[in-house]
Order: sequence, then structure tokens, then C-alpha cells
Amino acid sequence: MRILGFIETSLVDWDKKVASVIFLGGCNFNCPFCHNYPLVQDSPKTKPIEWEKIKEKLIKKRKWIDGVVLSGGEPMMHPEIFGLLIKIKELGFETKIDTNGFFPYPLKEAIELGLVDSVAMDIKTTLDEKYDKACGRKMYLVVIERTIKLLKECGIDYEFRTTLVPGIVSPDDIVKIARKIAPVKRYAIQQFVPKNARSARFRTKKPYKKEEVDKILPVIKNHAKEVILRGF
Repeated sequence: MRILGFIETSLVDWDKKVASVIFLGGCNFNCPFCHNYPLVQDSPKTKPIEWEKIKEKLIKKRKWIDGVVLSGGEPMMHPEIFGLLIKIKELGFETKIDTNGFFPYPLKEAIELGLVDSVAMDIKTTLDEKYDKACGRKMYLVVIERTIKLLKECGIDYEFRTTLVPGIVSPDDIVKIARKIAPVKRYAIQQFVPKNARSARFRTKKPYKKEEVDKILPVIKNHAKEVILRGF
């Protein structure tokens, strides 16, 4: 497990909290619209950041930082994630995991050990045959469904989120997802940013307009206690 990125202060990676963000290399998905694909590739040419340097910065900002977000890539694919979570907890910070939902059992263990305070899970598209296309690999939806169930029942803070990617997710698909996962605490709908996409084909896609999303909001609000629009 390699730390490939670090943001000292973020106001957007954990709702209502000031957070530091640690980015881990590697991912088991190959989403064509991914905006963090340099991290996903985990190229040996990318120089890792030493934990001790991050630790020093976290200690200095202890009074201003509410928690630490572990993102990626896919944090839960690394067995070493437990050791990192312990180190962060020992510094007195709350922790949040950003995950694609493919690893329900390690995530369950981390939650039960008290190492995770919040989880944000990406739901790439409708829970059907389209998931393969969205993830760029053969998918096993049962693990995604198990993670959804885990988060709804585990008692910690969580949110589900979907990026509105043309060709992968339509506004109607958002409605289908919301109905499938309902009832949920929080569902975030995120705007797609073409210029950051992994695939050149998706860099030419035209994002949906906010007006198109506004039309489905009344339906989505029937299935989630809180609905958030990001990037619109």
C-alpha cells in the first residue's frame, strides 16, 4: 500500500467537517470516467509520501482538523489499511473511508473494531448488467449489495453517491438506484467533469444540466432522508 497524495485541509471531502485527505494507490476497478486514474494505476514512477511526514502535518493541525479521509484508488483493497487506520485513531482523529463497495467483509471488520466513523460508497450505475461497463470489469453485484446492506445497518454515518456520467448514468437511472437502495440516510448526486476522465471518449461527453437533475429530485427525496447535489 502506497500513499500517493495528501491534502492537508479540505472542506469538500467530508460534509460539515474540516478534513485532511490521504490518497492511496491502486484500485480493482477500471472505470472509464474515473478522475483519479493516476492514483488507480499506482505507477512505480509516482513517488510515495511517507506516513511520518503526514503524521507531522496532522499533529500540527490537530486543533483545526475534525477527521481524516482515506480515499484512492480503493482503500479497502489493501490489508495494510487496518494499520493506517489505527495510526490515525491513535492521533485522536475520526476517520472516513471512500470506497467502491467491493470489499464488504474487510469494511465490516474495520467498522466493528471502531476504526471507521463514516463511509462514502460510490454506486456506479443501476444494479444490473450495466455495472460491468461502468467499472470496466466483470462485476459481482452481490458484494455491492452486501456493502449497501452493511452501511444501512451498521449504525455509523454513511452516504451513497453516484456520478451522473452520460452513457453510464442517466437521470432516470438515478431514480432506479434510489428506489433500489431505499431507504437511505444520504444520497449524493455528483456532476461529471469530462476533462478529468480516464478515457478520451468520455472527455468529450457533455454533462447533464442541473435542470435535468432538478426534475428528478422530488422522487429521490422520497427515498433518502437527505439528497445532496455536488458540482452542479
